[in-house]
Amino acid sequence: MSSVADRLREFRAAVGLTQREVASLCGLGKRTIIYWEMGEREIKCTKLVPLSEEYDLDFNWLILGRGNMFNETVEPQSESLEPDLESEEETYPEIPEPSPVVEEKQQWVDDSQPLQKEQEDVLPLIQRLRRN
Repeated sequence: MSSVADRLREFRAAVGLTQREVASLCGLGKRTIIYWEMGEREIKCTKLVPLSEEYDLDFNWLILGRGNMFNETVEPQSESLEPDLESEEETYPEIPEPSPVVEEKQQWVDDSQPLQKEQEDVLPLIQRLRRN
């Protein structure tokens, strides 16, 4: 079974990165990557997150040796946005008619229930603001 260091080296070779490029992507020095790959230092997985994000590297593969090197991405199935050139008639999606604008009077205070003490204190203030 290969080690994390071996898998890191394998990943780097698969995508064609140098140790310096990996170090730069991870915000580390080249020497750190060298020591990691030689197994002389413990690999800090959190430092490899930029590699995972940039190259869609699967951490299960890198750390545990399980699965594939890269995350499997599923391509979304979408309808073609290009028009069908064989069709003689152009079709466009139906656009609904806009609904008429109805002005509604904004109600500042709920006057359907008796006023509570807080509302009684604030009501004159609101009325004064509405006049201005």
